[in-house]
Amino acid sequence: MHKSFLLLILGALLGSCGTPIVDGYADKISYAVNDSISLFINADGSYDRYQLEVTDINGKKVKSLVLDMFPQILTEEKPYESGYGYKLTARIPVPDLNSGVYLFDNRIPFIIKSSKQYDVLILYSSNTENAYCEAGGKSTYSYNSSNNVPASTVSFRRPIGLPYNSTEFLQWINTQKQFSIGYICDKDLDDYNNIKNAKLLIIPGHSEYWTRLARNNFDKFIDEGNNALILSGNTMWWQVRYDKLENQMICYKQLASDPIKDTLLKTINWTDPILNYPVVNSIGLDFEHGGYGKKEDKGWDGYKIVNPLSPILKETGLKANDIIKLPTDEYDGCQLIFSSDSTKVNLLNPSNFYLYELIGYDIASRSTNSNGAWIIMQKNKQSGIIINTGSTDWCKTAGMEGEDSDVIKKITLNMIDLLLDDNSDK
Repeated sequence: MHKSFLLLILGALLGSCGTPIVDGYADKISYAVNDSISLFINADGSYDRYQLEVTDINGKKVKSLVLDMFPQILTEEKPYESGYGYKLTARIPVPDLNSGVYLFDNRIPFIIKSSKQYDVLILYSSNTENAYCEAGGKSTYSYNSSNNVPASTVSFRRPIGLPYNSTEFLQWINTQKQFSIGYICDKDLDDYNNIKNAKLLIIPGHSEYWTRLARNNFDKFIDEGNNALILSGNTMWWQVRYDKLENQMICYKQLASDPIKDTLLKTINWTDPILNYPVVNSIGLDFEHGGYGKKEDKGWDGYKIVNPLSPILKETGLKANDIIKLPTDEYDGCQLIFSSDSTKVNLLNPSNFYLYELIGYDIASRSTNSNGAWIIMQKNKQSGIIINTGSTDWCKTAGMEGEDSDVIKKITLNMIDLLLDDNSDK
């Protein structure tokens, strides 16, 4: 069960025991400081001059708004596709707050984008959350869609919860005040101006759904000498596109079903040769070589260290063959060659990256030689450096609050420091 559904259930329960808000959404996911926010809120009755709290990702109250609320009804035949069609509750100016992830009534998330130059930008996985969200009856998956028939088009204008695989990370990194951090969502990646001034882009959680333009801009960012830290698994698995108004995300998932004529824009797996855009070339790993970490396999539910001298592991005390416990749903992997007794592993480099090193790995379940890999790479001498942990759970409970959370947090800080230091003179 995806977390967005759980949040909707929780919202309904809270509506009867503390808040009159049943559900709601904003007209967009991210806002610039000079924007206005259109709010669409469904209340359990009519309320005049209701004080609506705005909280940060950690639940701290940062603002209070006064507005009138009323009950809403679904007006669209396919609310999962067209949006809920609620009447406008209020239009408000973007609060004068730092870039960050915020919530109205602790349930309607939104992002304030960076209004200044930040050293670090964090990507909020808005496309993935929309893909899995079943609000209105369907998601892009059969398991939580009505009649087990998934939707090929899903709306951003419906209740969508916080990221299932990165909320814990977003809460933790918000406490790390030593970094200058800005936030963007997936749609913001389609405009290179939103990332061009950052030194480091962090991609947390489960960043599965990408447009071609977003991938082009990511590659440009790296090619211009900037760095990225990928704390995500099953990254760049599906190509998507938006409607003209960017209120909907389109993902048919079947080549023959997608009516678009341009084959390079077909909404299928990025690993399909017809798209001519291998994921490994962008981030060093992909799900084609990866797999499932929690199913029965010969692994150890975490990363076995193969490069203990890496500065990434500074002050952790980790030695060769030590295990970082990290039960993972989905891993991204690479081409690994094992010795006959499986005691040694070598990382192949078919893309001829300038730098391509394995830090740790796990055995995964999906196909022959499926693995979870944690790598550091540099495409060429002039490009930026990418560190990719390849796990959907690094930023989730298993990583941020699990058995080895202290080590994982320390390593995460090490990786951020290293990538910022490498880019300090660029």
